[in-house]
Amino acid sequence: MNFINLATLDSMHEAERLADALSHAGIKARTHDESDIQRFIFLSKPKAFSIVQVLQEDYAQAVGVIQDMQDRHEPLCRHIFSCPECGSLAVEYPQFTRKYFITPLLLEWASNFGLFNKKFYCRKCHAVWPYHEGGRLPVIGHAAGVEVAPPN
Repeated sequence: MNFINLATLDSMHEAERLADALSHAGIKARTHDESDIQRFIFLSKPKAFSIVQVLQEDYAQAVGVIQDMQDRHEPLCRHIFSCPECGSLAVEYPQFTRKYFITPLLLEWASNFGLFNKKFYCRKCHAVWPYHEGGRLPVIGHAAGVEVAPPN
């Protein structure tokens, strides 16, 4: 089974609620908490640390479930981060790669010293944007961001 990231949130409680909603729709989902990595390895206050993962073959269906939830104006959708450019849910925070250990660690420490600001990164369109404290971006841009396949 190949799980991939579907959605990024600021709250494990809300991530678990989303995973439960997906499970009720027949989609196998699990949550992943990156707060300890952000807190103890990257030495920063955790932000956008709760990840909901689904099986790769269920990705398009899971996006559809989230779009339906958004259409019903469910409060849970306000906790999900999405790209302001394309509406994709495939966002990472901070924008550093997770493929290696040393490079992101050094970049994170440099940002903690104020050399540059951490930003969100969209894996679909490669946009970057700052973290918005206290507010969320639109979940999915229906005009441009309907995802049918997982991003690279």
